[in-house]
Amino acid sequence: MKQFVLILFLILTVTGCGSNMQSAYGDLETLTHDFNQNGLAIKANIKVGKTIKVNASITNNSGETIIYNGRCGIPFSISVKKEDAHSHLITRDEKEVGCDDIFDPNDLREMEPNETFEKEIIFKREVSLTSRRTVSALSGMYEVSFSFQMHDNEKVFSSLPLELMMDKEPEIMTVNQAKEFAKESIEVMKWFDEHEKEDMSIESEDAILSDGMWTVMFHAVHIDKDGVDRIIINMDAKSGDIKGIHYEEVSKEVLEMLDK
Repeated sequence: MKQFVLILFLILTVTGCGSNMQSAYGDLETLTHDFNQNGLAIKANIKVGKTIKVNASITNNSGETIIYNGRCGIPFSISVKKEDAHSHLITRDEKEVGCDDIFDPNDLREMEPNETFEKEIIFKREVSLTSRRTVSALSGMYEVSFSFQMHDNEKVFSSLPLELMMDKEPEIMTVNQAKEFAKESIEVMKWFDEHEKEDMSIESEDAILSDGMWTVMFHAVHIDKDGVDRIIINMDAKSGDIKGIHYEEVSKEVLEMLDK
């Protein structure tokens, strides 16, 4: 009888432990981030699980009053972006908030010395495919970014890498798949062939996910002049069907601005 009770106790114990197991995303991971620039100190605590919860603060350690434009609220921004694409995780209960970008002196606010602004934001493991539809985010490296915009155009910016592994099959092509699909187009192959024959260096740019499409871009740098040839391919994010191919020539200076 004692042996039966012991066996039953062990079964119940194992069953109880199973009910407390972590989700398919594994154990909760906690990251911290500390950054100082221009007299402002950013501190953040990031908890990674089924969602990505960020608690962050920014403190004025400059000893001086900092002026900022408060028209759209405190300009302390936090985002999570795919490393190789303009694709951002959406926030939980995300809502469209309109704010006219018009300068009004009455909107200027002061951040006093030693004053701290705090912000909490929760990101879902999803990205916007269209204005009305979201899909599961892709596995890979992401960048958690923090920024604070001051009125004199000074900006504090910091970031840290974050690797996210998803437990769902991708609903859309990965960035690499989209680029490879684009290169299989006869028109795109012709563009590559023409520029490679001229010994021009060809590089890819960050992709863009928008309106149900991947937009992938490549540029070839002219050796003897300040010009860059770009090819821009719009394709269905799921099927890879080409929706349009565009060409343009820009200066190297413009290209640097596009990369920011």
